[in-house]
Amino acid sequence: PVPVHLYGYGSYGSSIEADFSSSRLPLLNRGIIYVIAHVRGGGELGRAWYEEPHGAKLLCKENTFNDFVDVARFLVGNDWTTPELLSCEGRSAGGLLIGASINQDPELFRVAILGVPFVDVAVTMTDASIPLTTGEWIEWGNPNEEKYFQYMMDYSPMNNVQTGKKYPSCLITGGLHDPRVAYWEPTKFAATLRHANPDNENPVCMKVDMSSGHFSASDRYEHYRGLAYDYSFVLDQLGLGERPHGEFHIAVTE
Repeated sequence: PVPVHLYGYGSYGSSIEADFSSSRLPLLNRGIIYVIAHVRGGGELGRAWYEEPHGAKLLCKENTFNDFVDVARFLVGNDWTTPELLSCEGRSAGGLLIGASINQDPELFRVAILGVPFVDVAVTMTDASIPLTTGEWIEWGNPNEEKYFQYMMDYSPMNNVQTGKKYPSCLITGGLHDPRVAYWEPTKFAATLRHANPDNENPVCMKVDMSSGHFSASDRYEHYRGLAYDYSFVLDQLGLGERPHGEFHIAVTE
């Protein structure tokens, strides 16, 4: 088994293609396999991969999280990696994916990166004063209807943190001026994780960029510095900070 970094998104029918990105080289150079999970909620396998009843929208959203956890278990079960060598990452709605996945199986992952994560689903979706809320009801449902509210509560990361579990090391980020995922969502989630498991030896770290919005810094080099910070956290927690360069490994799973 070798270290694996598992990335996912799975919302809005967006496709996360297996394209090349030079920003992944710091992971690949250290022998990490980079896996993109094409979970339901995305559009990689067509519209049915996204829409109800078999996709991951509205009242079948939990399929997104189940798929991601299944991919992680596949990687572990087939000896690609182990829970101690498995990290995961998602941003925005992908941060919701990571939050829900580590709640579902906290000890499956060693490290988790949650970038500007949409983790307080029910609270945000009931606040129509937030500019984008009502427009998002087509994706998540209108929580003023009981069936949608209860379904959100069943998967919302903020409301489903387990106690007495060894959660992975978490780096949770936010932007002070983020109009989509307000900074208090990642802040509340970090506090909730710490409060629920005070004896967990794995750190839960919170980083708020005081000048950025939802898409991090607009300056290219500042963006790379942010990525370097995130990946440094992953490498440190996996014990790979000083590891010599290895071979490149790229894998995609659906």
